[in-house]
Amino acid sequence: MSHLMVLAEFVFTEEGEAAFAPHLDRTMEEMRSLDGCLQAVLWSRPGRRYQFSTLWTDADAVKCWVDHDFHRSVLVPGFRKWCTEGCFGEYRLVDDHERARKCGRCGRWTRALPGWNESGPSACGKCDAPLARPADLSAARLAAP
Repeated sequence: MSHLMVLAEFVFTEEGEAAFAPHLDRTMEEMRSLDGCLQAVLWSRPGRRYQFSTLWTDADAVKCWVDHDFHRSVLVPGFRKWCTEGCFGEYRLVDDHERARKCGRCGRWTRALPGWNESGPSACGKCDAPLARPADLSAARLAAP
């Protein structure tokens, strides 16, 4: 069975981005806490453009998020006010390639499967040093000038 990737893209107004910022951390926590959510990442681009890149076990798992009380009562009505554009796409993940991280201590690249899971690799395969993961986009970063 292939997993389901969902991309949700939004363009915020300046006021909308500020209104969304206090909900960002909870959005990621709630989404990631659901059974069937394998990965949830938020990317930002200039022009107040945001893309949620999520990976789910199946369509039923996505439906759990769509029906989730926080999503329904806060995010959906909020996005209707906060945004000037929105787009959703669903894609089947057929192939999954290794994720690799470079060790800050020895410089070696260490690979891990599956590629979508950001929890690994967590230690260098050569020197066993912990491998840093990039910090999530957080409400604190949104508020920074």
